[in-house]
Amino acid sequence: MKNLSTILCFIAGLTALAGCSPESATTPLAVRPVKSRVVVAEPIDRVSQYAGEVQARYEMTLAFRVGGKIIERSAEIGQPVEPGDVLMQLDAGDLALNEEALRAQLAAAQADRNQARAKYDRAKALLGRNLISRNDFDTLKGAYETAQARVQQAESQLSGGARQTGYTQLQSDQAGVITAVQAEVGQVVTAGQPVLSMALPGEKEVEISVPENRYDELRVGDEVQISLWSAPGQTYQGRVREIAPLADPLTRTYAAKVTFVDADPAVRLGMTASVRASRRLALPAIHLPLTALIEQDGQPAVWVVDPKNLKVLRRRVELGPFHEDQATIARGLAPGERVVTAGVHKLYPEQSVRLLDD
Repeated sequence: MKNLSTILCFIAGLTALAGCSPESATTPLAVRPVKSRVVVAEPIDRVSQYAGEVQARYEMTLAFRVGGKIIERSAEIGQPVEPGDVLMQLDAGDLALNEEALRAQLAAAQADRNQARAKYDRAKALLGRNLISRNDFDTLKGAYETAQARVQQAESQLSGGARQTGYTQLQSDQAGVITAVQAEVGQVVTAGQPVLSMALPGEKEVEISVPENRYDELRVGDEVQISLWSAPGQTYQGRVREIAPLADPLTRTYAAKVTFVDADPAVRLGMTASVRASRRLALPAIHLPLTALIEQDGQPAVWVVDPKNLKVLRRRVELGPFHEDQATIARGLAPGERVVTAGVHKLYPEQSVRLLDD
């Protein structure tokens, strides 16, 4: 029994030593799956998207030239308007009374002028027969000219009063579409107070807001692409028409307006639009993500995959400018070589790899 116990202990010790021994040199190395990329020389473009709303390029606000109380409104949002259409009406009572008073003043001035003219005509006849002095004749002549001037003044005042009465009707002098109503029936408005907004036909555009850190991405005249949320898959050509020189004090963004180049009837006011702008940041060169870089003796390097045996080799490279998460490879790589882009810190030279999809 004693010898059996000794043998069992010896076998247990051998088993433990076998578990702690290094792997055999003949054990095949593990094949590690990696993500890779075949490098090519290509430029770097920054693509930015901005949300906006379709608007008319030309939009105007309508207001009365005189103040008063609104008694009628015939304009509705979305209503097409033709020149001469009456959109709103003010109470013309006070202005009508003023016009009547001016008309009475004109009649009185005309009566005074007629009387002064009759006296002047008689004075001319008497002066020819020397029955009136030259001084009296000049006095009657001056009275007639003064009365004539008062008639002209009364006529001008009446014309202005009639125009003021006509201003109680708000008429459109251009064709367009009503986009907003700022006043209702019963409201008292002042002269010049906006009561309606109207979009004029013609060019349509998208107004977007550009953040401070992207102000240099757009230039006036840049060609961009516009898409509508209501028409997925449809793309319109646009052109940057205007960029505000000052940022909005509340949002700290710069307003930019993009004009449609090829708008069709499907583009309607108020639609949600997306503006896509692309700007070239770098000329054609080899660019790799930062995840592809490793360090060798303080120098940048990458893992290059041998296409024959699918083993990796470490190669030093010289870096160029950085663009966000991309690094430019100035030297060390040639187009067409395959480089590992993910999992680089778990590799060693001559290790076999299995390529995942690019």
